[in-house]
Amino acid sequence: MPVDAVTLGAWLVYKSEARGSDRADKQVTPGTLKKYLSGIRWQHIVNGHKWPFGGDAWLKLVRASIAKEFPTKRFLKVPMSVQLLRVLAAAMPGWPSFDRLAFDDLLWVCASTIMVFAALRGGEATRTKGTSRPLLMGRDVILDVSSPTPGVVIRVRKPKTEPDLDFQTGRAYDPEDEFELCPSALLTAYRARALEEGIPVLAFEPAFKTVDGATLTMDFMLARANMLKLKAGVRILDEHMQDVPFRAASWRAGFVLTARGAGISEMQIRDTGRWRSDGGPAPYTFTSKEAFRSASTAMVRATASAARTRVFQMGAFTSSLAIFEAAEEWGP
Repeated sequence: MPVDAVTLGAWLVYKSEARGSDRADKQVTPGTLKKYLSGIRWQHIVNGHKWPFGGDAWLKLVRASIAKEFPTKRFLKVPMSVQLLRVLAAAMPGWPSFDRLAFDDLLWVCASTIMVFAALRGGEATRTKGTSRPLLMGRDVILDVSSPTPGVVIRVRKPKTEPDLDFQTGRAYDPEDEFELCPSALLTAYRARALEEGIPVLAFEPAFKTVDGATLTMDFMLARANMLKLKAGVRILDEHMQDVPFRAASWRAGFVLTARGAGISEMQIRDTGRWRSDGGPAPYTFTSKEAFRSASTAMVRATASAARTRVFQMGAFTSSLAIFEAAEEWGP
């Protein structure tokens, strides 16, 4: 110490290559490399050494090259599109009456709807293993009933793409058409039921809790999605006729899938999901509430006529995902 550029660069490349099965030698993603570099920089500072890469321009170039040369493996996942969410919600006993739903079913469909329409990352709405992101609190989920554009506003604290910001704003506005998956109505129903169950949503407590008072976790969301998939009598298959799983990013991917199918512009999609533009900061274009509501309406209308179909597209995945009625010979 201090480290030289050649040694650091060689180490970064070494950690990025997919190696043996030993846990210590497994491939490290570009995002994790950034955390490693922060730790190395901190060690320089606390030990009285000057960090030789001020501005991080060189490190950014190295990381960009690594990301291109050693791309991280991306696992296939089912997008929780609005169309699929409608199919799964219909499998809930009591649907579409919110009052007749089991509490945890109401929680799941409320959180799912908000996560899809606001394009939330899994760790932004739920407690997820291995994450240090702040929990979504009651004060961070705001019911916006201002006429004529009601909806839900979410304050995402310490956002992934802009960690220096206190928060970014996610928006899940209601569609213009009457629709069973309405963010504001579901949030209102969930909070009312939570109060009845003795687990009210308080400002500095988790925004979403299960019937036993536990914080909503991604494991809960995934388990419920798989259970509802079985109840709905569908199977989601890839081109090899293998089941495709739900993953933490399924809800966010579902927003993109539905929005593109509805003809929403890439800028609007990026703005809603708070993605970073190429090489620039998170794209805040200050889209109006009316524009967000128009996008929600377009997404709903694009799926209405296809609500009973069994074919879903998978973004860049070239084949369709066929959703078949579960035949008896397929087993449980």
